[in-house]
Formats: sequence, structure tokens, C-alpha cells
Amino acid sequence: MASTTPKKTWIINPTVDLTCIILGWTVFFVVPFHFPQYAPNFHFLAVTSFVSHRYFTFPLVYLDRTEFNRSRLIYIVTPILCLAFVAFCYYFKVEEPEMFAFWYLFNFFHFVRQKYGILRIYSGKAQWGHKRLDEWTTYTWALAGFFYMLTRQADLEGKLMHYIQSLTGPLPRVIADSIYAIAVLLTLFWLIHECRAPQGLSVPKLLFLVSVAFMYGIAPILSANAMADATAFSHAAEYIALVALTVQNKARANTMDAPILNKAAHHVVRYTASFILAVSLILYGLKFASLTLYLIFTYGTSFAHFIFDGMIWKLRRPKVAREVGTIG
Repeated sequence: MASTTPKKTWIINPTVDLTCIILGWTVFFVVPFHFPQYAPNFHFLAVTSFVSHRYFTFPLVYLDRTEFNRSRLIYIVTPILCLAFVAFCYYFKVEEPEMFAFWYLFNFFHFVRQKYGILRIYSGKAQWGHKRLDEWTTYTWALAGFFYMLTRQADLEGKLMHYIQSLTGPLPRVIADSIYAIAVLLTLFWLIHECRAPQGLSVPKLLFLVSVAFMYGIAPILSANAMADATAFSHAAEYIALVALTVQNKARANTMDAPILNKAAHHVVRYTASFILAVSLILYGLKFASLTLYLIFTYGTSFAHFIFDGMIWKLRRPKVAREVGTIG
């Protein structure tokens, strides 16, 4: 039984899951928290990986003719509308605090949604789990930490909390405290339900939920800035690992009409590193050439990334569930 457990309960394998999905982010929190002199270096790495990761979505859409033809009009029009929306915001000077706060809240929901999706994948692997408990527990821990930072006026990313608070106004601390209490209660219900699984408690799934609870619930109390870099890196690492897994599974199943992606599936580490490097160089070059164009492009493609992700990562679709290994 022990020899088959990793194949059934880990999304990829123990090494990749622990480094990219469950625990790898802790380095980006622990080191800046205990050794602030290294914080700028880790911030650079976190931001670089975070900014680069969203562009992994576009090859999955535009290089895979099967996926592109599924919603051709949406895939053509969406980036144009997103870039135009951001450009108009800058043209009419709607940039701070509205644009930054709006973009951050989109990111926050996007981050947490991905955590919930990964927890559902672990539930599928373990063949046990309660969808609503997975959802409520994940989102409640995220909301607890978010409202803690908001009500305690955390100095997150210099001006983020100031921007959001300028839109919401001061909030009583009891809100965050109440959400923490609900999160703890939901986690207890979640644990009771998971312990009733016929195959026993799934260790990877438990570790992942503990990781989520600490990242969103505990880390903001210790250091909001370190938490911000840790969540950015975590989101990017998870996403890149899932994209690599999906591309490989599509190539094995011969369900992808994309010669370049099929080739990348056989050299996934090399192509992933090369893609991150190429995207980073292009973005830093654009930033050097024109800060305004850089901001319009990065904000605009971010919103397109959010929309496309909601279209291509629907676990209720059997094809997608098979590609991430939730079902055989």
C-alpha cells in the first residue's frame, strides 16, 4: 500500500508537490522575515516569477488549436478589451488608488481560487472530500488574513492598504477576529470529515490545507510584506507546475493540436526556464522603453489571464480533470 500512495495522493510526485505546491513558498517568507537584508532579493525573484507565470496561459490558448477553436471569438476579443480598458483608465487618470486596488482584489480572488482548485485536485486524488467544506475553509482563511491586514492598517507593499482603505474607510477589528474564529471552526469540521475517509487521512491534502491556513491566516500577522512575496511566488510556482503537468498529460493522451507544446512536453524544465527568461527580458525591455506602455500591457494581460484561467481550468469538465490527474 505504501508504494502506491504517492501515485494516488500526490498531484505530480512528492518532490514537486512539496517544493512547488505545498512548502516551497516558505523560503520566501522565512528568509525575508528573519533576515530583512535579503528581502529585496527575494522580492525581485517573487515578482519576476509572478509576472512571468501569467503568460503561460497564452500558449495554452493560442498554440493549442483545439482549445483556441473552442471559444475563438472570446479568445480574440478579450485581450483587446482588457488592454483598451486599462488604456482608458490611464487616459482618464483613473490609476491610483482605483486601478491598483481593483487589480489587487482581482489577484486576491484569483490566488485563493487557485488554492481552492488545488485542494479539489487533492480531494479527487484521495477520492474523498466535501466540496463546500474545501471551498469555505480555503476562502475563510484567506478572508481572515485579508481583513486582519485591512483592519490593522498593515504596511503591505508600501501603499496597498492605504489605497484599499481609501475606498472602504476604517473597519472595526472585530470583523477580522470573527472571521478567524469561523476559519478555526470550519477547519475542525474539515478535519473531522477528512478523518472519516475510508482510505485514511490524505497527508498531501492535509499538508496543503495547513500551508494555506498559515500563508493566509498566520503569515499576515507576522509580516505582511514577507507574506505578499510568499503568496506571489507560491501562486506562480503552483501555476507553472500545473501547466507543465497538463501539457505533458495532453501530449501523452494525444489531445493537443499544438506541435510546439508537444515538443515542450518532452523537455518541460528546459522550455519552462527559457519561457520565463524570454518573458522577463521582454517585459523589462518594455518597462525601460515606456513605463506607461509597460503598465498598460501588464495590467491588461493580467485581466485577460484571469478570464482565460476561468475558461480553461474548469475541473468539472472531465477532459480538464483528466489532464490534471484528478480522474483516470
